[in-house]
Amino acid sequence: MRRHADLLAVAVLSALLALWSNRWSDGDLITAAWFFDAAAGAFPLRRQWLLSAVLHDGLKWLAVLVWLGLLAGWSVLRLRGAAAELRGRLAFVLVASLLAVIAVNMARAQSAHSCPWYVADFGGSGQFFRLLDPRPEEAGPGKCLPSGHAATAFMWLALLPALTGARRRLTLAGVLLLGGVAGAVQVARGAHFPSHILLSAALCALVVWICASLARK
Repeated sequence: MRRHADLLAVAVLSALLALWSNRWSDGDLITAAWFFDAAAGAFPLRRQWLLSAVLHDGLKWLAVLVWLGLLAGWSVLRLRGAAAELRGRLAFVLVASLLAVIAVNMARAQSAHSCPWYVADFGGSGQFFRLLDPRPEEAGPGKCLPSGHAATAFMWLALLPALTGARRRLTLAGVLLLGGVAGAVQVARGAHFPSHILLSAALCALVVWICASLARK
């Protein structure tokens, strides 16, 4: 279990940072305000091509293609009856990453927290409220916490239990960097608060940690 302390650390630290940003400070509101044009009553970067088409849609479909590529590789190895250990590692990555994305989207579907562009402070009509607070009457459409887009990056934390040593550390750094970029894109567009990104990282890391524990990886 000590081998997966990095996953547990990501889960705990991300959750604590999310609480700090949303509940224990005004970090969410301050960050969103950086990208909000009060005069126009909108987020100017919401439909900016590089952010919306490339770094949002493009990254999402890239994650899908990579996952399908890994599935195809696992299928070929299975048909050939070769590389049992590699097949096992690929199977773990495929299952754990998929479960991480499913968990994030299930949590998001039940969330009462709305995206910044639906909040009254930023041109919408919903009321901003903090984590662990009761839902207000006018919360807006909700279904925005945690970030589904950031999960397309953080899902690759599932690679960690299949790796060791320097490769594992580099992969962890790379996934966190990719998740940070994906999250920053959504914050700049007004699609998410920082706490939404951090809770996506926390949930993905927790799901992968549980999977690794159950699989005794």
